[in-house]
Amino acid sequence: MSSGSRWKFLCAQIAVFAMLTITAAPLAAQTGKPAPFKDLPSYLAWMQKNHKAPFIRNFPIAQTGARALQEATVSTHSVQAVDAWKHRHAFQNVQVNQDRNPWPKAGIAAAVNPSEPNTWLVMSNDFRENVNHMFYHVSTDRGRTWTDDALTGGADPFTGTPLTEQSNPGVSFDNAGNSYFSSFSGNLIVDSNNNYLNLDSEVDEVQGLADGTYSSLFPTPIDTQSCSGMLFGPFTCDATLSQPSNSTDANPNSPNAGTTYVYYTYFCNLPIGTCTDGNATIPAFGSVILESHSAGPGGPFSVPSLVSGALATAQFSDMVIDPSGTPHIFFDDFTNAPVINMWESTLTGGVWTVSSSPVATFTYSGLANPNWGFSDSGAAAPGCGIHHFTAYCAFSANQVSGGRVEGTPSVYLASVNVSTGASRITRVNNDAFNDLKDHFFAWATATPAGAVYVGWYDDRHDSLNTNVEYFVGRSFDEGRTFPIQKAVNDIPFNPCNGFPGCGYFGDYTQLVSGPDGVVHAAWSDTRDGSSMQIWSQVVHF
Repeated sequence: MSSGSRWKFLCAQIAVFAMLTITAAPLAAQTGKPAPFKDLPSYLAWMQKNHKAPFIRNFPIAQTGARALQEATVSTHSVQAVDAWKHRHAFQNVQVNQDRNPWPKAGIAAAVNPSEPNTWLVMSNDFRENVNHMFYHVSTDRGRTWTDDALTGGADPFTGTPLTEQSNPGVSFDNAGNSYFSSFSGNLIVDSNNNYLNLDSEVDEVQGLADGTYSSLFPTPIDTQSCSGMLFGPFTCDATLSQPSNSTDANPNSPNAGTTYVYYTYFCNLPIGTCTDGNATIPAFGSVILESHSAGPGGPFSVPSLVSGALATAQFSDMVIDPSGTPHIFFDDFTNAPVINMWESTLTGGVWTVSSSPVATFTYSGLANPNWGFSDSGAAAPGCGIHHFTAYCAFSANQVSGGRVEGTPSVYLASVNVSTGASRITRVNNDAFNDLKDHFFAWATATPAGAVYVGWYDDRHDSLNTNVEYFVGRSFDEGRTFPIQKAVNDIPFNPCNGFPGCGYFGDYTQLVSGPDGVVHAAWSDTRDGSSMQIWSQVVHF
């Protein structure tokens, strides 16, 4: 890369970072000698040339009736009763965020309160303050009306100075109605007058209160990594954190009831040697999945533990918790790129153990849609739900297990027996194979009655492959087929309309269901032609 190209790359990085966030800059180390570089361009050139992970983004993102329905659903597993309720209470798309500005909202995390299933919580990357911060929204009437609140951000652990950016929303509930927020916090401090640049990264957890309707002012740092130096001169960035999320054990009969788990990607940037973080050792240039947990609201979090074992090119993780209280994390590994292996890791006896073989093997070649320009690497990530001891993880792929290749990605579902590790892969979208339509940002959820749902963005109805709809599919046979699948948004939209330069449309969109069997969809939407807002819908089928 020439000197001019390096500076063009840096300018592009800073411009996009100001609108986005550092969610996955490749690098990492907490101890040992720092990795010195002559100047920032040298560091950026080395970073681009040497880091091996293929999908790294450089910029890091009526109560009585309800209770009666919940009890009837859980006790009788009556799919008919749930369907009848949904049709009686059907309503159309509702806008979630309540501000009136055009700044984009992208990347959706969501959760339903298991102790009060009327309560639905949605959080997203939100640029209304000109840089990316977390805003969350609570509905106590199943999505008819919504609140609009900012989440507190992370702060430098030594000075207390607030970090400048947030990204990667994650939310969960325990069975007592306590909510938990996780996010990435980072710095973008460019001080040309003093020749200084700071790109620190941090993973935070914030306690939600009053059934998720408001949150604490004080974030809990889970992991913090320094990344700073001179614009012209030495620059040290031993480690970078990225892609955090969280899950909480909401089963009151579980031995781990109330435990909240925060898990994320750690990039080691040292050119030689190893990085260390908590009880994990990470090889040079490696990327791994780490996890930390707390036994209850307000409790301390454990030191980070290594989830991904000997696999050192891991990214993108999601967790399910089985009825026995055992957590399972699914993640992607790019060791054999362009072939991607999805693995399962299980926490048993305080140790994370990776499955003996991948639960899915696939290739993802990207959207390659000339009408769009947003980053789409998150489409390869697992988005998971669980019913009893079967986990369901949705992802996008161009080819699965050496099968036929498609020019554009389809959505697939890995159905995994978490007790045995046996898995089955199913193509979800039912349009014609290799029809050159795009299907991306998929997420799976399962109801207490065992119905499996998958949500994703889909452009099958646009002959120009420009406008998308948010599709949801339902399976009646444990994820083998999805005979019902249709758009739940009222109006198709162009995902490029809402972000300058079409640079960002989030990394995932989470579909969720409640203990009463009602499925809730929320998605980013540019239906007005000029802005990106969050819209929602209770799924009626």
